[in-house]
Amino acid sequence: MYYFYVDKVRKAKKGIPEERFSKKRLYRYHREAEKEAGKSGKKEVLVVDTTKLASPVADAGKLPKEAILNVGPFLPTREVVAGGGIITRMGKKKMKVLLIFRKEKWDIAKGKLDPGETIKQCAHREVCEELGISNVRVLDFLDTTVHGYPEDDTFVVKTTYWYHMQTPERKFTPQLDEKITDVKWFSFEKALSVLGHVTLVHLLQRVEDQLRAHTPPRGAG
Repeated sequence: MYYFYVDKVRKAKKGIPEERFSKKRLYRYHREAEKEAGKSGKKEVLVVDTTKLASPVADAGKLPKEAILNVGPFLPTREVVAGGGIITRMGKKKMKVLLIFRKEKWDIAKGKLDPGETIKQCAHREVCEELGISNVRVLDFLDTTVHGYPEDDTFVVKTTYWYHMQTPERKFTPQLDEKITDVKWFSFEKALSVLGHVTLVHLLQRVEDQLRAHTPPRGAG
């Protein structure tokens, strides 16, 4: 999971020591950190990988250099917004989750926001396009995930907004130009074991209760 810290880059190249660290400069969402950084004009948004912290981020008293992803050299952040859908249905005994096989990894359908779209519209469109179907119902908003990567002279922060979705469709046409080659239902437990991205494993674990609460029994309706 990523958090964002606002500080001067020259002060952060060797990490943020205890005497300089302030929880007031630590943000869960990139947009909040970007807004704060813009107020001073002298500070930048630093991307913090919480898996590299010795303690939970809420208890962090310092930020080691290896936890700050966009220094040495410094890369300014650029946020990309995306929407995606976790599609579920009930099997004979267990809840199933629909996954896509993209670039040699099992994944969940998602894609970038187009100009003029709402996040919800984006999530619906991308899921329909990647699965090759049109009959998809968007239920509740679930959660967000954040991951990032260097690109050219920036550090891209990709924030994906996830929705619970359902479909009566059972035949799918993978979107080959997005390098999707298969679409398959897995039991929830199996999905956790085959997903190729740890952020998505953690996402499913966080929203499991919501998914189960709103997945109707087989044959309902």
